Amino acid sequence: MKSKTLWMLLVLLVSTATTALAQEKTVTGTVTDQLGLPLPGVNIVVSGTNTGTQSDFDGKYTIAASQGQTLLFSYLGQRDIRITVGASNTINVQMEEDAQALEEVVVIGYGNQEERKIIQNVGIVKQEAIENLQVVSADQLLQGQSAGTQIVNASGVLGSAAVIRVRGVNSINSGSQPLIVIDGVPITDTAGNTLTRGGNTGINPLSYVNPNDIESLTVLKDAGATSIYGSRGANGVILITTKKGRKNQKTTLTLDVNTQFSQSTDVPDILTADEFRLFKAEVTSIQNDATVTPEDLGLGAVGSGGTDWLGGVQHTGISQNYNLGIRGGGEKTSFFFGLDYQDTEGFIIGNTQQRQGARINIDTEVTEWLKAGMNLGITNNRLNRVGIENNTFAPFTTAFLQSPVIEAFDEEGNYAQSGSFIPNIFAIVDLDTDELKTFRVIGNAFTELSPLPGLTWRSEFGLDKLHLEEFIRSVEFNTPGGSAQQIFVNEDRWLTNQTLNYTNTFGENHTLSALVGLNYEETLRTRSNVSSTGFLTDDLRNLGSGSTPTVLNGDRFPTRLFGLFSRVSYDFKSKYLVEGSFRRDGSSRFGANNRFGYFWSAAAGWVLSEESFIQDLNFFDYLSIRASLGTVGNDRLGTFPSLGLFDAGAVADYNGQSGVIPSQPANPDLKWEESETLDVGIKSSFLDGRINLNATYFKKTTSDLLLNQTLPPQTGFVSISRNVGEMENSGLEFELGTVNVRSQNFEWRTNFNLAKIENKVLKLNEDATTDDDGRKIIDGPVQRAIEGESLNNFFLIRYIGVNPQTGDAEWLDIDGNVTTEPGSGDRVVTGSPLPDFSGGMTNTFKVFDFDLSVLMNYSYGNDVVIDGLRFADGNDAIGGIVNVRRQNLNFWRQPGDNAFLPHPTSPTFNLFNQRSSLQQLDASYLRIKNITLGYSVPKETLERIGGIFNGMRFYATATNLLTLKKSEMEGIDPEVTDDIDPLFQGESFFTAPQSQSFTMGVRLIF
Repeated sequence: MKSKTLWMLLVLLVSTATTALAQEKTVTGTVTDQLGLPLPGVNIVVSGTNTGTQSDFDGKYTIAASQGQTLLFSYLGQRDIRITVGASNTINVQMEEDAQALEEVVVIGYGNQEERKIIQNVGIVKQEAIENLQVVSADQLLQGQSAGTQIVNASGVLGSAAVIRVRGVNSINSGSQPLIVIDGVPITDTAGNTLTRGGNTGINPLSYVNPNDIESLTVLKDAGATSIYGSRGANGVILITTKKGRKNQKTTLTLDVNTQFSQSTDVPDILTADEFRLFKAEVTSIQNDATVTPEDLGLGAVGSGGTDWLGGVQHTGISQNYNLGIRGGGEKTSFFFGLDYQDTEGFIIGNTQQRQGARINIDTEVTEWLKAGMNLGITNNRLNRVGIENNTFAPFTTAFLQSPVIEAFDEEGNYAQSGSFIPNIFAIVDLDTDELKTFRVIGNAFTELSPLPGLTWRSEFGLDKLHLEEFIRSVEFNTPGGSAQQIFVNEDRWLTNQTLNYTNTFGENHTLSALVGLNYEETLRTRSNVSSTGFLTDDLRNLGSGSTPTVLNGDRFPTRLFGLFSRVSYDFKSKYLVEGSFRRDGSSRFGANNRFGYFWSAAAGWVLSEESFIQDLNFFDYLSIRASLGTVGNDRLGTFPSLGLFDAGAVADYNGQSGVIPSQPANPDLKWEESETLDVGIKSSFLDGRINLNATYFKKTTSDLLLNQTLPPQTGFVSISRNVGEMENSGLEFELGTVNVRSQNFEWRTNFNLAKIENKVLKLNEDATTDDDGRKIIDGPVQRAIEGESLNNFFLIRYIGVNPQTGDAEWLDIDGNVTTEPGSGDRVVTGSPLPDFSGGMTNTFKVFDFDLSVLMNYSYGNDVVIDGLRFADGNDAIGGIVNVRRQNLNFWRQPGDNAFLPHPTSPTFNLFNQRSSLQQLDASYLRIKNITLGYSVPKETLERIGGIFNGMRFYATATNLLTLKKSEMEGIDPEVTDDIDPLFQGESFFTAPQSQSFTMGVRLIF
């Protein structure tokens, strides 16, 4: 009996000891990097469980684990470290750099590339550079972040597209916007240009991807990087990679909520109603040499009221933004799921936008040799539109033009008619409807089969489906009889990419990678447009209620692209690198005689830091030189540019019968515009990674530019488009990254980039107009393209000012002599909208638990022509009914006056506001584009409030906070252009300025 009792006691003792050993305890510690500095954001997971956490800003962590369990420490660019929990409650870890992991983060065309071995010229914007930026659309993430990539937000109107230029203007009559690829799917960007009030910039194609879902952006710039995209790579390629899951990581849920307040950055100072009355009366009195009162001019008595139109079309916009992201993964599957909702109110009345989006990205290893996945983004957008510029439905245009003495409301508080061709914009915005609804799906599904070591077959099927619906309804007050219009646009693209990739290392020194692939894309854009007038009452909203149909038409635009491509890379000892690529494209846009295009590139690099003579210097961490040469194409030629086309319908009716008439001559020889690019660069890192410097020289020559050539009258056509022009872009790019201070509680980093690009037109079509020197030109009202000079030249009469002694406005004639009677023959080149250099700079600071980011962008040496100033300056632009800027009050009265406006009796008084360099302004600027201050709540504080959150960050962001510019640009946004057309850069006609916004928010991690 005693023996049995003893055994029972022993079993109980062992069980108790085992239970004690298995009992959970709190493990704490600090994670540091290779230099012993705290490393925040390290993932710590108890292997085989869902228990996990992250290190805080000081590198500290706390986790519950049992003795004998294993802790897995992982961080991007560092080797995974596994440590078994022992008796101690403290485990400190120093991470080790994983060079291979760091090298695999660069996304290039149809694959990835090791960063230290890359010999293509690419601009890389990683997650750490964008994760704390609060922006409306993805293009704003690139502003000032990549050398040679210039982004100009065309206006402050919500949804308007930005003008994006990679290494300058690359075409004359075709598109110059880059190709945008989201998770391997090239997206369409033409549908928005078919709508009515989008202006000349169309709808922003990047508004369909949630900026919070973006992991990184890569800008492909040289031919070595872009030739793999063949006929579509001439304007550069922007690759957007959305967030993916992470294997063997604890699932995290991130909720980001913020509120934004927006207002105009800057607007011109125009006259009040009484200032306008007195100005007009004084000018007329001087001209008539008799006293004239405002009442005599029909302007009403001083103090009789008026309307602040410009102030009335602006208000403080209030927006709400919600973003939810769920990210995680197990041994074989990783996933990211995102939801977003934006309710945005612009600072322009009537301009609002509601957006809902969802994203799911998933990867799974089905077997050791089969991987599958999907990237899918869905966006639903509802935009209440307003005109952008240069039409009477555009709030800013109308507010500038409208006379301030006109009353917006009658005595009973109802809207009043303006009495002129300029409408009551308040009534337009309030009573009329202009709603654009869009629904877009962008995604792909893929499988990766690895039948043999080093060999991978990736099969990918992608989709870009876009549906747009615009509904416009104008009421009786604004349009007699009322009117309605409905436009439907569908643009569907589906594609498949089939690639076979082989990578192998031979011996210890030779590595070979080869890629071959097939790309097929099919796009169909359809458009229908229906409108009617004659509505019995404004309560009848539907288009079918109109008594008189006025427009009924529809179009369809199919295109196809078939490409075969390959790329081969070889390196010896990871220091001698060569690469070549080739692509053959067949496109339905090309003529029958030039259906297929061939594009190639060759590149070489030398990693000098792997050589002993460089290592002996003990200075460089990394040093390489590279060079590439290759060709790419531009297929933005339209949908049917090579075919003979006919018009049907009303334009071709004859004697009451339907018919067709020729509208475009056939050109079977039409082909792509081709660019050949030479690129030479150096990349370096030294002082233990504290300084990184990259420099590049490039020269791009574009031939076979699409230009119009005049045809003989007997052909029945005026002109035909042919490949006859040549143009050159060359320049320098610099990128500098420094770690200025790095200590335990303080860090300061700076990233600076600069690009200097020269543009020259080498050849225009033979029958183009010639200038006085016999050079070929393409002439417009403001700009002129001239052989031997820049594509974008402002070609204007030179204005020199008001003569202080005579009171006459003076200009220069063609010979440089002063004149008071200039003519169109006196126009000369007066400037260019292309900058001498441009770029950006970002400074990031971390102090204890606070972080501060300051992003600036700049441009120097570029001019803009504000064409609207022909109406906002002077006295009598349109019958004397439009308002003017305040500086017009400063007109010449007596000798010695340094006046803005000539004397009212001067013969030059009514010539003053003619088109001249008076409207050309120096648009150089330095702008604080984004400044963000954040505070991350320490881990210890989060644990004290219940341990619900794994992270909590409060932040405040200001966008377009401050702009340094010339005094002549007072009231005018220097970052402005009203057209994405390459021939009309840097022009504006009362374009709404960009918004200045202030955002406050919180990011919670569960």
